[in-house]
Amino acid sequence: MLETVLTLLTICFLARMSPGPDMMLLIHHAGCASTAEGRGFLRGAPGAYGCVIGVCIGLTFHVSLSVLGLAFVLKSNPFFYNMLRYAGAVYLLYIGYRCFMDRGRLEIGSTSGDCVAVTFTQGLKDGLFCNLLNPKVTLFILSVFMQLVGPDAGLGEKAVYGSVIVLEALFGWGLFVLLLNTSIVQRVYGNYVTIINRVTGVILFLLGCLIFFSG
Repeated sequence: MLETVLTLLTICFLARMSPGPDMMLLIHHAGCASTAEGRGFLRGAPGAYGCVIGVCIGLTFHVSLSVLGLAFVLKSNPFFYNMLRYAGAVYLLYIGYRCFMDRGRLEIGSTSGDCVAVTFTQGLKDGLFCNLLNPKVTLFILSVFMQLVGPDAGLGEKAVYGSVIVLEALFGWGLFVLLLNTSIVQRVYGNYVTIINRVTGVILFLLGCLIFFSG
């Protein structure tokens, strides 16, 4: 179980590091707050931290949907479970390829000066709906579950793995917002985002391949 948790943490960390809708929204809110109230570790980012909480609430919904859906499929039709597992592997191959081929450069700190810092509540709403309305989140979580969680795992064990995903996002995104306006984070995402995408792409691609070789 510990090995699965560590693997899950690694995959979630790499996937979160690769730029996506949640990251773009967090950068926007943190950038507006720093423009309005000055840069610093704990200054001017209530909307960004609210956004983190909203993203994690949305993620909890996706994780619950994946866990309960997986449990239902296992009970109703093992053959359908295997078909979903192969479909999930193909999806991981696809997004792994997309990440690997993405050579985009992420600009941090380029938020326009006329943006308005939002409240914690508004940030929470933005983060919630950004994550909740993204069906790719459920597909990704379900695909990862299919590869890492065996069919004999109980509902409680699946819930533990789901909690790992949510807690990793909570602490990871919180730390990201905390350090967003530091030069090291801006340099990493300004100069090395292609490397981050390629490493993430390789990991996800290998995870997708694993199912075809393991049977």
